[in-house]
Amino acid sequence: MITTIKQQTKDLLAELNRVDWPSKEKVMSSTGAVVVVSVFVGAFLYGADRLISWGMSFILPHH
Repeated sequence: MITTIKQQTKDLLAELNRVDWPSKEKVMSSTGAVVVVSVFVGAFLYGADRLISWGMSFILPHH
């Protein structure tokens, strides 16, 4: 059991050394893109929800 865990740990570390990690600049630019797209999608969905709610208030008026 212990030898299996040791071997899996060695294999994991060897695999992590083969990974081509992105640079800090690449990570930062990708993070910025994700934030911008998330804000845009959030604003779009908020606007669509408000528009649909406004339209539905004419179809299903409150009592």
